[in-house]
Amino acid sequence: MKVMKKKLSLLVLFAIALCMGCYDDKGNYDYHEFNEITIGDRGFDTAYILTSFVDTLRISPEIDFKLAENTHLKFEWVARSNGVDFTEYPLGNGRDLVFPVSLPTETYTLYFKVTDTLNTMEYWNATAMQVQDLLTSGWIILGENSNGEAQLDMITYSVDTMVLKDMLHDSGLPVLRGPVKVWVVDNYRDNMIHISTEDGTYRLDRDNFKGGDHTHLKYNFYDPEALDHFVLQEVAQLRSYNRAAIIDNKLFHNGFLISSSVFQNPANHYQGTYDLFSIGDKIAYNPKAMAYYYMLYNNDAKRFVYTGGRSYGSPVGYCDTLKDTRDDVEIFSWKTGLDYVTSISSRLLDGYSFTVLTDSKGSYYLYCYALKYQWGWESIEKKKKYSLDKATDIDKAKFFGVSAQRTYLIYATGSKLYAYDYVAEKVQLLRDFGGQEITLLHYDILIDVGAGDDFFYVGTYDPSLPKETGGTLTMYKVMNDPNNIIVEEVPGFSWSGLCKIKSIDFKRY
Repeated sequence: MKVMKKKLSLLVLFAIALCMGCYDDKGNYDYHEFNEITIGDRGFDTAYILTSFVDTLRISPEIDFKLAENTHLKFEWVARSNGVDFTEYPLGNGRDLVFPVSLPTETYTLYFKVTDTLNTMEYWNATAMQVQDLLTSGWIILGENSNGEAQLDMITYSVDTMVLKDMLHDSGLPVLRGPVKVWVVDNYRDNMIHISTEDGTYRLDRDNFKGGDHTHLKYNFYDPEALDHFVLQEVAQLRSYNRAAIIDNKLFHNGFLISSSVFQNPANHYQGTYDLFSIGDKIAYNPKAMAYYYMLYNNDAKRFVYTGGRSYGSPVGYCDTLKDTRDDVEIFSWKTGLDYVTSISSRLLDGYSFTVLTDSKGSYYLYCYALKYQWGWESIEKKKKYSLDKATDIDKAKFFGVSAQRTYLIYATGSKLYAYDYVAEKVQLLRDFGGQEITLLHYDILIDVGAGDDFFYVGTYDPSLPKETGGTLTMYKVMNDPNNIIVEEVPGFSWSGLCKIKSIDFKRY
């Protein structure tokens, strides 16, 4: 009992002390009323949906003070990503926010924080914000300006279809001359945008189109001094990793077990020798099958060669010849003795490939073959050799493509676009663009590839306009008519005001 009484006495004394401490002793203290700050809901009562490189976010918040307005304030606007890493992006340090949106595609929480520097008290308000990126998907267009310098435009499909201009201007790359090729890699390891010019090839970040000296293609080689210029001229890729490329007129091939982001030694030689032979400037492959074979042309020996494959003994890292057999030698010989013009990959039937060759008399021929994959085995099968003697101005053609549905060779020369039915030996002038020059023929074998899809794109240039804005890109569809050659312009898919177009590629994401 004595112990309990002692504890109760202590509690009573503690309570009395608290009461005395709360007593309003006006004689000992000088009290100041606290200048509390309230941030109103104006600007924070809605969620924002914004587009990078298009929209500007403007908010003028309401700030109320319990007493007089305080001038000792610090402001901070921050967008915090709602992704896994919660990355924070500072947007401004003024009372009002004016922010040209340039954030990655993501959902964010937008915070506005006010700090009273006299008493370090902090006040804040917040709202939701979603950012869309115009750079997410669309056609990347590489061309040139009036000074012969590379210019990069984009037709974006991300929000509304829009044309974005001169995207190399703030990219961090040096001024580059002589555009050659644009290539967009769509895989999670090395998904960069490649800009190839006569001054070399550089890679751009796909999210912000930024690069620099450190993104030069030479750093994708084990030996950065292996080549003179590192001009990417041609590339073919199956799935994510199996890749063949022509760089500085040399073939580089990476097998599916080798990182596709690193190029090995030149592969335009035979096994057991490193004497490089000259090759044609295009690679034929099958975009429809899982065949990891690539077909090339040996200009020195005037014959077809191949590289790639997944089975043991396949020519990975070098080339091999193809052997004629008793059953197929009458179709044509792999050792043609003819001069190379071009090679074309297509989605016709099982993914047939084609090569155009010419002889010393000026006759032109179309060789058709199939790179196949069946029951775990890859093979290359001869199909047919066609004469192109009835194809008007075929000797002047600069650009080629093959229909995915009909037996048409599409080609362009000067201002004229032709279709030649190589089975019926019938030619038709599809378009004459008059004073405009055809600068591009791009057959779509990777993007719109559904049943009945048979699209190609034509780039033209109007010489009466500056090269910066004189280019036009138009989409066409081959109609599946068995009796007539019909090619129609796709409504709503023509864009003008572009640079003089050299190369295009599609950015999926």
